[in-house]
Amino acid sequence: MSNQNFSILSRAAKADLVTTPYPHLVIQDALEPELFARLAAAFPADEVILDGRTPRDTWFDYPACKVIRDERVAPIWRDFFAYHTSKAFFDELVVLAGDQLKALHPELESRAGRKLQDWVVGMRPGGRGDPLADGAEASMECQFYINYTRQPRVVRGPHVDRPSELFAALLYFRREDDDSTGANLEVCEAVAPIYPGDQAVRISKLPAEIDEDLVKTVRLGEYKANTLVLFLNSARSIHAVSPRSPTGVPRRHINFCCDVRFDLFEMKLPAKLRLKRRLENVPLGWRLAKYL
Repeated sequence: MSNQNFSILSRAAKADLVTTPYPHLVIQDALEPELFARLAAAFPADEVILDGRTPRDTWFDYPACKVIRDERVAPIWRDFFAYHTSKAFFDELVVLAGDQLKALHPELESRAGRKLQDWVVGMRPGGRGDPLADGAEASMECQFYINYTRQPRVVRGPHVDRPSELFAALLYFRREDDDSTGANLEVCEAVAPIYPGDQAVRISKLPAEIDEDLVKTVRLGEYKANTLVLFLNSARSIHAVSPRSPTGVPRRHINFCCDVRFDLFEMKLPAKLRLKRRLENVPLGWRLAKYL
């Protein structure tokens, strides 16, 4: 099997890219079914992804920098992760969505100092804690994700991703025995004036949350096996994960993302949140910050 066939974009076309309220696509049967079945059968045990952490009702990730060295992970998965953190995969994305990326962020190439097709690409060297690859314009990540909801809860409400993120994607690996409801990716659109500029958004609370009454859901990426949801990141790329009913079966997906070396937009904080953030960076200030 060629590396190209591993690609989550192998069945995507430019016509699939919806441009409102921000560029995104939802593809069912994103991978060839036989390949998806092989990957699903070899999906690592929860203990591998937990990597020594104690299960609780939240999410856990296991990044590419660990996966590719972990012999407990099947070779097909290590090859899959290697491809999706490679220059070849980044170039696929540029062919599919490069024009939209440049329209969203007109200064993207000038700030990076290179045209998109010439960007140096690297794997994030330390996962979430070390997101930038040395010498790379594009720092790529591919992660196993599991999310526990043994108690009913909102997985995450409306929010924007970090301003340094260029794109994000999810490929769902829902288990056959998962009879829960919810956990869908919601594409959201603002219904209130929360944009002080083309490259800025007002957030309602930390870390990057938007009040539910300020947005509406315009499309769902259903939590269904072999469904891909991908979006280009910007100040308008508000999204959420719908509430999931309680279950002992973890929500499973692969998370793909890419960071650049500068912020693509600004998150405007209310005065109270600006004070809270400043206090958190002052010795013992966190004692006061927790009351704000």
